[in-house]
Amino acid sequence: MPAVLVTGASGVVGSHVVKQLLDRGHQVTAADMLPTAGPMLEGMPDVAYRRLDVRDLAQALETFAAVRPDRVIHLAALVGDWYNRHPLANEDTNVGGTLNMLEACRLSGVHRIVVASTWSLYPDFRGTRHGPPHYEPVPETTPPYPVRPYEIGKYACERYAAWYRELYGLEFAALRFGGYYAAERRFQREARGAGPLNDMLAAVAAGRPYRLAAGGDQGMDLVYVKDCAAGCVAAVTAPSTPSGVYNIGTGEASTLVQAAAILGELSPGCEITVGGGLLTAKHLCRLDIARARTELAYEPRYPLREGLTDCLAAIRALDARALAP
Repeated sequence: MPAVLVTGASGVVGSHVVKQLLDRGHQVTAADMLPTAGPMLEGMPDVAYRRLDVRDLAQALETFAAVRPDRVIHLAALVGDWYNRHPLANEDTNVGGTLNMLEACRLSGVHRIVVASTWSLYPDFRGTRHGPPHYEPVPETTPPYPVRPYEIGKYACERYAAWYRELYGLEFAALRFGGYYAAERRFQREARGAGPLNDMLAAVAAGRPYRLAAGGDQGMDLVYVKDCAAGCVAAVTAPSTPSGVYNIGTGEASTLVQAAAILGELSPGCEITVGGGLLTAKHLCRLDIARARTELAYEPRYPLREGLTDCLAAIRALDARALAP
């Protein structure tokens, strides 16, 4: 099995990727900016950890020389609206850091890199067949229309990766994740995409009322973090990644009204109020995941009910661990 280096390993998706790779028997090195592995990697004694700032190419080359990975999953990035309001910081880490990883792969003879991208670079689907109420699946061939710095940077990274493949033969897979929810995302406040669902989950787990004034009828591809991680593992282990860019989601359009109903059944007595109507984000849609299924053998394992059930249990387990003496 190939040895895999995972950057951003102490983060939400990265920690799940590390666990799934270890469960499959891979030699894994986790890398992140934290001085130590951090709380999300606790309980994984078989993982080696290295501190790595992806903005530093020299440090990246030292890491690659020491670890000698066969393949890389690059998830290190700055997320959140603050970085959209400060584009230079976004460019420095998200674009510059990815270029450093591509260059380190080239100079170190790494065979393949998997990079995290985003569905938010898709255009405004309102008033089209891909938007409400039809939600026809959106394929990767849809022309992108990135607007915010985060989206612009992610699309630039996709194109840089494609150029490295063209010029140097470096295989790549850029994964356009749908709106993902996770127990760990309750610490990341986000108004767009799956943000309201993550807030709803946190409130239900804590026994607090949850109210959303509007947006409950918005259909979107809500994907559980474990399926995002499975997409990364599929991309790094597939025989080849010929198309380069892949949607990773459930292939279904779910609503916050549906999520509220499921959580109400899972936690009888919880108080959830979700108003109707649509959300304002332009890109919310149902992803076409046929390409990932065919080329990567990716298959989502968590439909909405199963994902919410597992996520709610994970939040409660984290809370119990935090309160333990």
